[in-house]
Amino acid sequence: MIAANYFDGRTARAHAVELAAADGLLTLRGAVERTYAAAATRIAEPFEQAPTVLYFEDGARCEVAGAEPGRLLRDALGYRATRVVRLTRHTWAALVALVLLLALVGSAYVWGVPAAAMRIAATLPPAVDRSLGENGLKALEASGKLRESRLSDEWQAEVHQALRRVAPPGMRLRLLVRNSYVLGANAIALPDGTIVMTDQMVRLIAGKSGGFGQNKPAQLDGENERAQLAGVLAHEIGHVRMRHGTRILAGSSLSAALAGTLFGDLSGVASLPAAVARLNYSREMEAEADDYAIALLHDKGISTLPLASLLDRMAQRDGQAAKKESRWLRASFLSTHPQPEERAARLRAAAQP
Repeated sequence: MIAANYFDGRTARAHAVELAAADGLLTLRGAVERTYAAAATRIAEPFEQAPTVLYFEDGARCEVAGAEPGRLLRDALGYRATRVVRLTRHTWAALVALVLLLALVGSAYVWGVPAAAMRIAATLPPAVDRSLGENGLKALEASGKLRESRLSDEWQAEVHQALRRVAPPGMRLRLLVRNSYVLGANAIALPDGTIVMTDQMVRLIAGKSGGFGQNKPAQLDGENERAQLAGVLAHEIGHVRMRHGTRILAGSSLSAALAGTLFGDLSGVASLPAAVARLNYSREMEAEADDYAIALLHDKGISTLPLASLLDRMAQRDGQAAKKESRWLRASFLSTHPQPEERAARLRAAAQP
C-alpha cells in the first residue's frame, strides 16, 4: 500500500488514502473508497522531488509524495517514459535541442519576422499609417528630440521647394524642418507621409559658405546643393511609398510578441509608438528606397551624382570625427541609413548613361 492524497476534481480538499495496484486495477482505501482501471489512468510526466500525479477518467487525481513511493507506483503500473523524456536525460540531447531552438528563434527573427511584417503591413489600412505617424511625431516632440527650426525663412523655403520639386502627384506628404542636436544631420520619414529634416542636415548640405548658391554664382554649386536636398527627400519619399516605417513597427510588435512568448514579458509592445524615433532601416529597405529615389530623380531630370557626393562626404566625416563628435555621429543620418559607401556607388552607377 502506498500513501497518497486524493482530490475529487470538484474541491481543493485533500483526502488521505492508500493505493494498491493489482490485476489491472487501482484500489483506494481510506477517506475515499474507489477502484479505477489502471489502463485508463494517466501518469503525469515525473519530475525530481515533485509528487507523482495520477489522473483518473472521472476527473479526480491522486498525488504520491516522495521519490521512492512514486517510483514503486510507476513500476507497478508499468509506466514507461516517452522518448522525449528519455532524451532529456542525456546531456548531448539537451545541447542539440538548445542549438535547434536557438536556430529556430534566430531564423524566425532574421527571415520569418520581416516576411510576416511585410504581409501584415500590406493588409493594414492607411488609417494605421496616419495613427503611427501622429504618435511617432508626438513621441519625438515629447522626448525633446525635435525643437523649432533656427534656420532662416529663406533656407526653409529652399527645403520646401526641393520637396515640391520631387513630390509625386497625388501623394500625401508633409515636410517639417526642425532643430535637433540629438538626431544630428538627419531626415526621418514617418508612416503617415510626414518627413522631418533637421537644421543640421540642411547646414551640412549648404556647407560653410552660406548655402544654396546665395553667396556664390548659382552655376558653381547652388544647383548641386538643391539636388542634394531633392535626393535626400526623394529617398525619404521612397520609405513612405514602400511603407517601411509601418513594416518596421509591425516587425517590432512581432519581435516583442516572440520575446514575450519565450520570456513572458510583453512590455515591449507598449513602447512601439516611440520606436519611430529609432527607425533603423535594413539593407534591403535602403536599396528599395534608393531605387525609388533614382527613378524619381531621373523622372524629374535631377542627377543622382550630388546625392552620391553627399553620402561620400558624410562617410568621410564619420571617419574623421569619430572621437570628436561621437555622440552626434551615433545619432546621425548614417546610423539610421547605413551602408553609405555602397549606396553612393549605386547612385553614381545610376547616373551613367
